[in-house]
Amino acid sequence: MSASIDSPTAAPADRFRLLLEGQRAEAVQQREEALVECATSVPDPVAQRRSADLQRTIEEIDAALARIDEGTYGRCTGCGTAIPEERLELRPFARTCVACTAAA
Repeated sequence: MSASIDSPTAAPADRFRLLLEGQRAEAVQQREEALVECATSVPDPVAQRRSADLQRTIEEIDAALARIDEGTYGRCTGCGTAIPEERLELRPFARTCVACTAAA
């Protein structure tokens, strides 16, 4: 039986992997829908922008999944400090802490 995202016994990396995989699947589906919109209508700049934004989100999720595999997930790629779990719950593919994000 697989661990639920909300399960207190699931390791944090496992919880976030499940969350990321779910978000990735949703982003892929939404991007496919946006691409269909682009292909079936007059060039729609809103659909094109949405498709590009979703592609960027998919790439960020893939990078977060790679950090889980490498064992570096949850550490800021800027300063190396731990990213608070609350931030990761809101934005599980975050690669920087709030301070480094604000400084950029």
